[in-house]
Amino acid sequence: STPAQAPDQFQRIIKEAYDANIMFLIQQAELRSSELNSSNLAAWKDLVKEADRDDRKNVDVEISAYASPDGGYKLNEGLAEKREKNTSNYLDKEFRKSNVDTEINERYTAQDWDGFKQLVEASNLQDKDLVLRVLSMYPDPETREREIKNISAVYSELAETILPKLRRSRLIANVEIIGKTDAELLAAVNGNRMGDLSVEELLYAANLDGASKESIYT
Repeated sequence: STPAQAPDQFQRIIKEAYDANIMFLIQQAELRSSELNSSNLAAWKDLVKEADRDDRKNVDVEISAYASPDGGYKLNEGLAEKREKNTSNYLDKEFRKSNVDTEINERYTAQDWDGFKQLVEASNLQDKDLVLRVLSMYPDPETREREIKNISAVYSELAETILPKLRRSRLIANVEIIGKTDAELLAAVNGNRMGDLSVEELLYAANLDGASKESIYT
């Protein structure tokens, strides 16, 4: 039978992103111990630390802080900015304690209408089509807020189920995993250490000058 040939899926650099959330109470920017001691955040910080110490990985961190779209733009802008600052100061201290040297990029969004729309679309909210219609009809945030509050039965459900999920700082760790060089791959296949390589690395190495295709495919 004739062997089938297909392009290998080898990637020299693999990019991955990992995120965690720090949640806030309504109209507050304080970091609560219940959030800072969560297992989710601990695992995320460990992942950043591990990537920072690994010679084959690069890592940078983004903080996106948000306020929910209720309570007026001016109030929410100050709130989102404070949430971003408090989160940034906290991470800065944590990284210094762990000797993690990584870039932190921060931004904040005064009113998270995009997040609001996504959560409403994914919800079982009564009259959700009405809420989505308001979003499409009124681009102005104040008018949106007023019109949504006017649907009082829906608004109480929004205040309970949707809005609390938007009061957050989102932490994103962007990790680049740097693959083996051609020389390292050749050394592994010619030094009979093929067990150290993934299938994709083997298929890629088979096309390098100086590699024995036969022994690799065998």
